[in-house]
Amino acid sequence: MKKGIIYSFFGWLIECLRYLNLVELFKFIGVKFSPNNRITALRFSVDLFIILKWIFISIIWCLNVKNTYINLIVWYLIFTNVYTYFYYHTWDKNINKAEFDFDRIKRRFLNLGLSIAYNVFSFAYLFAQPFSNNFKWNNGSSTFQDSVLYSLANSFTTTYESVETMTSVGQRLTLLETAISFFFLTIILSNSIPQVKTD
Repeated sequence: MKKGIIYSFFGWLIECLRYLNLVELFKFIGVKFSPNNRITALRFSVDLFIILKWIFISIIWCLNVKNTYINLIVWYLIFTNVYTYFYYHTWDKNINKAEFDFDRIKRRFLNLGLSIAYNVFSFAYLFAQPFSNNFKWNNGSSTFQDSVLYSLANSFTTTYESVETMTSVGQRLTLLETAISFFFLTIILSNSIPQVKTD
């Protein structure tokens, strides 16, 4: 307890949440299949997970899925998306190893950019499909373009006049997306700039 009660509890909680993160299972399985090439297995597993979650959100949107259980999966993916980048960009002890090669730096920023884009796209799906009745759509109904642009505008705390919130639920969704985007764009991004190793 020399680190303090709050820090110790929070640290324990953050570490426990890793076991609820699906990407960790992908990484575990990947390393089991290729134990002799651990780094490649980990990178392949993470990439596969990213691709699959993009495919998932695209399919349910194309099929106009509005289902409570699917909503729970989308919320799970949004929050584990945030957690993953919080953990590996600000919390993990390996960030002390601040000297990375160019490929690793590029990979980290590419994955961070994809994560931010996934957040925007996932909220756009929520606005357009299961929660569309909480918004006033300029065209009378939600469209892909309007929902993505509205979600993107929320991420940069600007307005998109073709969509307006009509209920407290819509306002809460909008505020939540803005808060998550602020988290991504400030806290994580500012802590994701490692130094390039020199010879």
